[in-house]
Amino acid sequence: MKKLIAMTLSLAMVLSLAACGGGTKESSTPAPVESSAGTDVETAATTFGLKPFETRQTLRVGYFAGSAHASPFYIADVKGFFDELNVDVEYEPFTNGPAMMEASSSWDVATAGAAGDLVGMLGYDLICVGVADYEKNMGLFVRPDGGLADKNPEDWKGTTWLYPTGTNAQMILGGELNELGLSFDDIESVNMDIASALTAFKGGQGDGIAVWNAIATSAEDAGFVRVDDAGSLDITVFNGFMATPEALSDRRDLVKMAWEVYYLTWQWCNESDANMAEATALYLESCENEGIACDEHTAEVVMGYYACPSVSEVYKLMTETSADDAGLYTSRDLLQAEKDLLVTMDFLISVGKYTNENRNTILDNKMMDSSIAEECIAEMTDMGVVFK
Repeated sequence: MKKLIAMTLSLAMVLSLAACGGGTKESSTPAPVESSAGTDVETAATTFGLKPFETRQTLRVGYFAGSAHASPFYIADVKGFFDELNVDVEYEPFTNGPAMMEASSSWDVATAGAAGDLVGMLGYDLICVGVADYEKNMGLFVRPDGGLADKNPEDWKGTTWLYPTGTNAQMILGGELNELGLSFDDIESVNMDIASALTAFKGGQGDGIAVWNAIATSAEDAGFVRVDDAGSLDITVFNGFMATPEALSDRRDLVKMAWEVYYLTWQWCNESDANMAEATALYLESCENEGIACDEHTAEVVMGYYACPSVSEVYKLMTETSADDAGLYTSRDLLQAEKDLLVTMDFLISVGKYTNENRNTILDNKMMDSSIAEECIAEMTDMGVVFK
């Protein structure tokens, strides 16, 4: 039997599926999930052509509850991919990135949004070894009868917006304000986690909300108007695959296995409509196991937006370099993944959350590390693993 940690969440946290919102780690109890594979690694077919460990290993995953970018871990676990490779998975569930980073001693690898990644890098020396998602479904919602959907700058002045400040939600709202020729000085911001923001908005508070993932789907289902989102505004919303320094030092082969299985599982999901349908059902199942409010429609929308790179794409993102787009860093060219992370970093610098010194710390210390991607590609190539 495989195990998925199930969470008991308050109503506010039930809906919080964010890549970078506020909150704390939740208590959990195990919920059984039947594995489709056996444990005899000598007779089992090696998953994806990867070589199983000779002795049983335990991978500790910082699991972002209800997020699409966490789903490859769960899918691989339930499908028996990890089991065939002689790996047990233990989950440490969280409802937001910063809290996950603060508890990084409890996990080896995790995925989280840029705001959480930055907390991990600057506060806990965590390393980003891959790209987990480019989140498009991060939207701005207004009431259908409020007049703001017409996006008249004069109508937006003095309006009140509910969203978690210091996150990518604020960056998306900032992008919209910039298009309207406005700034945060022209509106009032109220700091709320996204679930509370939607609840308050339904109750008549505020003029608009900035929310993401399943909360965005719920806002649309409630009849609110999506005036823009990360996709329509063409704003990069980076989500990283993170590893702890201890795991990279002491359990490096396990980190590499986790990296390979994560991206190869998403490749499997995209191989056929049947596989994607099963993956979507497993995402919904994971939400149900964790106490996350979700239905078939929401699961399809969330997985439809999920933009995990392919194996080849993530390798390029983690190895190809060019000059800093902002022209602020001249010591070396930057990885494309670094530049994508800096979209959020530079916005947060502009609103006073971070400084250019913090920016340089991340780049000087190479907290975006390409070595795992390089080693994994070399290893998979040597083993004849088929990847796209």
